[in-house]
Amino acid sequence: MKINWSKIILTLVLILIGGLFYSTNSINSKRNINDIIVDFKSTNKLFITQDSILKLLPTNFSEKKAVDINYLESLVNSNGFIKNSEAYVSIEGDLIIEVQQRNPIGRIISDNATFYIDDESKIMTTSKLYSPTVPVVFNYDESFSQKKIYQMCDLIDSDEFLKKNVTRINFLKNNYITLNFRDHDFDLVIGEYKNIKKKVKNFKAFYQGAVDNESIDKYSKINLQFENQVVCSKK
Repeated sequence: MKINWSKIILTLVLILIGGLFYSTNSINSKRNINDIIVDFKSTNKLFITQDSILKLLPTNFSEKKAVDINYLESLVNSNGFIKNSEAYVSIEGDLIIEVQQRNPIGRIISDNATFYIDDESKIMTTSKLYSPTVPVVFNYDESFSQKKIYQMCDLIDSDEFLKKNVTRINFLKNNYITLNFRDHDFDLVIGEYKNIKKKVKNFKAFYQGAVDNESIDKYSKINLQFENQVVCSKK
């Protein structure tokens, strides 16, 4: 009978890898932890402090020998500012907790509260430590679903021109949306959200021409509701 050496070698390699993985986890679970280090990834603008993260962890770390990594990550992830965390024990014996914060794309102001919506359409509370520069959503009420607000905020956040210029999103009655710009005082009338990409494309072409001929600040209202038209009202 012909021996299939390829299968035998593959099986031995898998057994070896599994053994090493188990051994490493076993060593990590028994190793004394020298220190706990919180590493915020991809940002130096923090909604939450390192001390606040540490306070989420169990207080009975005196032994520090048996570390349930999944449990620690779930504790950190329970904080509303945290998108994801990854914990592991380093070769030096430090418990490293890598933290990724949520990314707000709009600040919603309602009659009862002020809060953010993030890039996953989840609600965030405000922070005393940091206020990001994002468009402010006004006139929010229950008639506008969270999905509609997220769609508008996400559109602005993903478009370099809009992200740079739009400071305010106004949700009015009958699904009526207007925008305000950073360096101009006109109202940009979107109307309903439908055909939004075409409306934005038409506005960009108009805006560039109006900036070039220095007429952009002569208008009090720029209306995109009409198909393939940009209708303006002068001051």
